[in-house]
Amino acid sequence: MYDLVIENGTLVTSQGEYKGKIAVKDGKIAAILSSESTISASEYIDAQDHLVMPGLVDTHVHCGHGTPERENFECVTKAAAAGGITTIVDMPLSEPSTVTVDALEEKKKSAFPQVVVDFSLYSGIIPHHMNDIEATFEAGAQCYKIFTCRCSNYPMTYDGLLLKGMKKIGQLGGMVCAHAENDTLIQELVDDFLLSGRDDAQAYLESHPEYSELEAVKRFIFLSSLVPNCKTHICHLSIASGAEALREARGHGITNITAETCPQYLALDEEDLIRDGALLKCDPPVRSRENVERLWEMVLNGTIDMIVSDHSPHSFEKKTPQNNNFWTVSEGCTGVQTLLPVVATEGRKRGLSWTQLVKLCATQPARRFGLGYAKGDIQIGYDADLILFDPLKEWVQDDSKLFYLNKWSPYKNKKFKGQIKRTIIRGKTVFIDGKIQVKPGYGHYYKMDIAAK
Repeated sequence: MYDLVIENGTLVTSQGEYKGKIAVKDGKIAAILSSESTISASEYIDAQDHLVMPGLVDTHVHCGHGTPERENFECVTKAAAAGGITTIVDMPLSEPSTVTVDALEEKKKSAFPQVVVDFSLYSGIIPHHMNDIEATFEAGAQCYKIFTCRCSNYPMTYDGLLLKGMKKIGQLGGMVCAHAENDTLIQELVDDFLLSGRDDAQAYLESHPEYSELEAVKRFIFLSSLVPNCKTHICHLSIASGAEALREARGHGITNITAETCPQYLALDEEDLIRDGALLKCDPPVRSRENVERLWEMVLNGTIDMIVSDHSPHSFEKKTPQNNNFWTVSEGCTGVQTLLPVVATEGRKRGLSWTQLVKLCATQPARRFGLGYAKGDIQIGYDADLILFDPLKEWVQDDSKLFYLNKWSPYKNKKFKGQIKRTIIRGKTVFIDGKIQVKPGYGHYYKMDIAAK
């Protein structure tokens, strides 16, 4: 007798699509059976006309810890559940930054009574905290965020410290993840625009030219080549030329580095930003339409390893220009609730298969970030984290139905094809037909095991 059987749907795994049944026992996938199999269970879910996929794993989320006007764990994890994301990894840019064990434990303590989905935590390499790396690694926060440019309250990591940290993290078996932009190239342009009185959206775009990201990407690739035992990862890659540099590096034997991109870089462009304004402001910025299409080519050919949200919310006040000054707008887009519909809608137009989507949004993020022992695929013994997805449902984004603390998205009134019907975590339905089904506190904390094969 199983606890749950999901039947009549099309199963989509990292290995392909097929008809079958999934049997769940004690929160785990206990059996994967043919459609004709007869089995007994306490509960049956009819997935007729739906795809049954593993829950998505979003490894780039900002949950707003310590900045309650931005977001909180309850709202962001409810939004994740509504978006088919069953596990999130929260970035260290909080108050305080999670670069010490004490900060990690304090964040976990705050998150536990709020979370609806499962979660893991980042740490970081920043000045004066080299001695904290080993302790945060043992605590399960085995990926370390760095910025090659300035970013609000999180210090920039200069190259010497970065290389030293990479060597230490390589010995431990962890991973270093970079926000790769050249600080001085950008800031010199910003200063020039400010002096000339330019405060428009176009000036912001021009202050972050493609070369300012490409230089930092190539520098990080070079540093990665110096420490081959350290796993490295490029966050929110926005430029196809950066992906091309990555592909070239792999061709020269630099294989310890991966890269992610985000829905906003695959769906939105500079003209959207100029037309629709501040809610689309993010860093790196959205790029040209030509770049969008080239970036999709890099996704489809496997150069880019994963798609994650970089959910980076702010209050409406922070996303509204003061006196029409675009420089005053905070950078960041919301994204956990809309990641899957954006990727499905835009990707299917360009030939993305459902299996590729599962790899990009579930399997490969889970494996790279040390969660592949339990998350990211439909396999016996894995957590029964599953979503039912209607691939034909067409609908229009209504921001009032978002679960975010600040209910805005860069996709307001956009038309999507494909919609989440149900989200299941560890065998329990947490979301169905627009409603959350569990109380806050259902989510579990998962330690990373990045060194695991």
